[in-house]
Amino acid sequence: MPYLFTLVMLAVLLVPAYAAFEGPGGGAYGGGFQGPTTGVQADTVKKAQSCWDDAPVVLTGNIVSRMAGSDDKYLFKDATGEIIVDIDYEIFAGRKVTPQNTVRISGEVDKDMMKPTKIDVKVLEILK
Repeated sequence: MPYLFTLVMLAVLLVPAYAAFEGPGGGAYGGGFQGPTTGVQADTVKKAQSCWDDAPVVLTGNIVSRMAGSDDKYLFKDATGEIIVDIDYEIFAGRKVTPQNTVRISGEVDKDMMKPTKIDVKVLEILK
């Protein structure tokens, strides 16, 4: 009996965690807010490169390649240019992304002295 209770509790705790990894509007539930994002400082790579550190951005484009020697840095491209994006493994949530997929990334500008500007990605949505 204690094993059954433990299994039920584990299932109850894992379902919301799985849904959270699906991103906005994703997952089996299809819930979540579907609408515009406010407070964004940049919506293109060109604008993001001129933003201040930690500025919120939402970019739409393609992840075109992985940076050599890194597990979490990728080259992102939109119609205005290219920028390095830092995407932790957990953000992919088991989803496969190829250069042919159009994605929307939400995150923050990360500016370090003597290094190129990059985006620290918090949310990844696969659009097509």
